[in-house]
Amino acid sequence: MRKLYFKIFSYLLVVLFSFHQLSYALLTLPEEEKIGKQVLQELSSKVEFIQDVELVAYINSIGKLLTEKGVDFSPFKFRFYLIKDDTFNAFSVPGGYIFLNSGIFESIESEEELAGIMAHEIAHNLCRHVAKRLESIKRMQVAITAATLAAILLGGGKAAEAVGITSSAFAETKLLAYSRADEEEADRTGFQILTKAGYSPWGMVRIMEKLSKKSKFAVELNYKYLLTHPLPQERLTYLISLARKYGSNKGSSSIISSDPYYFKRLTIKATVISKDPADLVLKYKEELKIKDDSWTKYSLALALSQQRFFKEAISEMKKALKELPPKPYFLLDLAEIYLNSGDYQRALTVIEGIKFSEGSKKLFEKIVYLKIQYLKAKALAETSRLFQAYEIFNSLKGNNILENDPYFYFYFGRICSRINKDGEAHFYFGKYYELKGDYKTAYFHYKKALSFLSKEDKMYNEVEKSIKYLKKDK
Repeated sequence: MRKLYFKIFSYLLVVLFSFHQLSYALLTLPEEEKIGKQVLQELSSKVEFIQDVELVAYINSIGKLLTEKGVDFSPFKFRFYLIKDDTFNAFSVPGGYIFLNSGIFESIESEEELAGIMAHEIAHNLCRHVAKRLESIKRMQVAITAATLAAILLGGGKAAEAVGITSSAFAETKLLAYSRADEEEADRTGFQILTKAGYSPWGMVRIMEKLSKKSKFAVELNYKYLLTHPLPQERLTYLISLARKYGSNKGSSSIISSDPYYFKRLTIKATVISKDPADLVLKYKEELKIKDDSWTKYSLALALSQQRFFKEAISEMKKALKELPPKPYFLLDLAEIYLNSGDYQRALTVIEGIKFSEGSKKLFEKIVYLKIQYLKAKALAETSRLFQAYEIFNSLKGNNILENDPYFYFYFGRICSRINKDGEAHFYFGKYYELKGDYKTAYFHYKKALSFLSKEDKMYNEVEKSIKYLKKDK
């Protein structure tokens, strides 16, 4: 990841200088949007994004709550991405792009803590702190900037020496790191976003208190967040004073789900996806020798599935399901293991046996229902019931928590292609590549879609809008 961050920020620098030729005006909003798109493109070629539709929907549901209810006005359309990486990190990029590492889930204990981190990153973006930091870069010598950026991300000290940076150059990193004023403004704005959206502000305080205790060992413990978001005691005291100002409730205020089992399940799923499954299998098996625990059996089943030891994974999941609360989302995990193992009919049998209300008003149940339909459509497609799968995907495409999930469009495109709906297939493949940041391939598929669609088709107009959006930054 260190090399990746070095490349990304070096790339950012090139983009920035191509815009302004060392002028001193603050970046314009269209320039910020263009930088965001290009950084997404660079990231997409270097990191792996989480594909689990439920985790992606969960992150986007929180993001939509925060931006739609907590933000009065934004010049950007916010987008949220979950990177497969076991370090604790989150960062925002100009233009409304928010990235979270899946490793965050290992250190948080509630939805409001996660919402607190996301609100803080949204605040940095709204306050345009990244744009201001990039503007500061232009006051430094071009020759040392890339090394300085790398040193910030690597934490200075020996890391700075590793990239050959001088002490005088490293002193100038204060121009690039978030200032105390930046952090305080983001804290204030983040608290406003949280409380307007309905969250308690104490979630942000709790996660920052945890991070503060780890700050001296940030690099060793893989808490990269602390390298760009320093947490001196004065800031923690300020956070507590803000929390008292914005809300006296110190209890949990989870909005998407108040079900503690659901949140714990998601944290385990994210952790298993983030780490080496072979190491986790050994770890969980050793823990079960010491103590028989249903959650450990559940975790072991997921890790075994990641390793593709499906028979053993199914056995462990069934053991766990006998001991865990009778929640429908646990059955979904069993169905997904069957689906990944190639036993599509058994996956369908489990899915169709789940008793679940489609019309539930609870937000997390809407996400669970979405996952049920998503898995059902994939299983139907694999058993050659393609038109049934198409109807399910077609009904899901208007769901706004899926609008930033590229993999939904990828699977939908595959189904369309198999039933000879070529115009739709190319359109959804275009959406997939656009969301992945591969704009050249997206443009190709959009143009192909036009050649198959009728001008009277509603989708034809959607494709034209997508092409115009991609062309405006060329």
